[in-house]
Amino acid sequence: MTNLKSVNVGMNRFCGPAVLSILTGKSTDECARVISQISGNYNVVGVLLTDLLRAADKMGYDSVSVAAGNSLYGTLVRLANEDGMYIVTVPNHFVVIEIANKKAYFCDNHTREPIPAGSSARLGQAVISAYKVIKRPEPVKPPEPKLIMTSYNVIISNNRLCVDRVLLYDSGDNKKEEMGYIKAKDDKELIGMIRVLKDELE
Repeated sequence: MTNLKSVNVGMNRFCGPAVLSILTGKSTDECARVISQISGNYNVVGVLLTDLLRAADKMGYDSVSVAAGNSLYGTLVRLANEDGMYIVTVPNHFVVIEIANKKAYFCDNHTREPIPAGSSARLGQAVISAYKVIKRPEPVKPPEPKLIMTSYNVIISNNRLCVDRVLLYDSGDNKKEEMGYIKAKDDKELIGMIRVLKDELE
């Protein structure tokens, strides 16, 4: 069973965006936009290997150079015991291969679907380079804090009656919100207001 995705074909049908689509499942147009941000070229047709690997990095994949054989077949033989996904450069073209449990799979913008690597018509092609690509784990988001208690503070100061709401969370990150205040012209008026409020609440 392969982890390679089918090429999610958009308007862009070239091999560079297709390689990223095979890895990520995103459309070739989305992948082309990432490459364009790196290369500065609006029209993504030919792609430099360095730009392709930088785009893969931006999309969450680390890459490391591995020793390749002289041909695609020789590369498959060399990598037969190294499970993983690989971006392989052949003349004027990029392909993706995966080794999984000693089985090899192949995909590019021509096959569009992963196929057994032994069925590829490119087995005799020379290989220029091979890079193992490793998906970085998704960052773990901390759980949302749960509200465990709401309390209220009443502060009387400088002829003002202020009310704050205090939210207590299980994470310990408590928040205080000012709900409002009543301002009196003097202490006597403020005391009168408080008495009226008290009478209304009783």
